[in-house]
Amino acid sequence: MNILVCHKQEECDLEKFWKLESLGIDAKEQNDPDLAESIENYLQTSITKKNNKYITKLPWRENAPELPTNEDIAKRRTESVIRRLKKDPEMFRKYGEIITDQEQRGFIEKVYDESTCTNKVHYIPHHPVKKDSVTTPIRIVYNCSCRANDSSPCLNDCLATYPPIMTDLTEILVRFRMYKYAVTADIEKAFLHIELDVDDRDVTIFYWLENPMDTESRLITYRFKVVLFGATCSPFMLSATLMKHFRDNPSTTSTELQRNVYVDNVLTSFTDKQSLLKFFTESRKLLSEAGFNLRSWNSNSTELITERRRTRQDRRQ
Repeated sequence: MNILVCHKQEECDLEKFWKLESLGIDAKEQNDPDLAESIENYLQTSITKKNNKYITKLPWRENAPELPTNEDIAKRRTESVIRRLKKDPEMFRKYGEIITDQEQRGFIEKVYDESTCTNKVHYIPHHPVKKDSVTTPIRIVYNCSCRANDSSPCLNDCLATYPPIMTDLTEILVRFRMYKYAVTADIEKAFLHIELDVDDRDVTIFYWLENPMDTESRLITYRFKVVLFGATCSPFMLSATLMKHFRDNPSTTSTELQRNVYVDNVLTSFTDKQSLLKFFTESRKLLSEAGFNLRSWNSNSTELITERRRTRQDRRQ
């Protein structure tokens, strides 16, 4: 008599372990030729550069469902947010200041007449999220997953979701620990420095008060001019833009960045101080040519910290 013992739980645990080790990245996705072709097509046709700024199109899904306007639900939720914020005047003031700042910095713009919009129109609700931060006690979350009803698609349903196209985080962390001189930095407000193609802006309309400091002011509409946080495709749009910039400007530094950028963070290391300082100078210049600011530098090299302080002083003068 033969007895067959099946350890199903152990198999499931092992499968979970391997997925964890690969950070959830599916090898089938990485080697899918159709996916690679779609991504390459996006790089070639959906990203352009003008006046030192990159302009990107939303990656719309093929045969995507018809996107509803969501105007009513967006308006109702905005009115609800205003009622909540009226109970906390300081939080209301901060909320209005964020929207005013976004408009002044060119991240959003007023829509004076929605009837003149020539493309598909979609409204996005938003709400506050409190943060344990002295400098940024509140942030605004734009809900691109909002549905008018259970059978209605949201904006995220209509957008393609591609896997990360930059280097795997495991490889970056291994290289970060490989050499003597380590360095980290991040791209300041990376998403907000990539412009959204004008034909796609009308699906990012949202309501807020005409006078951001007056809860009784009438509601008006704004729309995004840049890549917004709430869309599931935003990380892909950022990584695709960075990849295109690095590929179009080949150098040792652009290769180093392409291999060691994860979303908007840079982590790498070097064998000697000269290479480290060269990377500090050239990477800042390279990314500034795309409208990005590489900041928050940190390193175990005192020379780099000194150079960072010197460049700060030069900018102030």
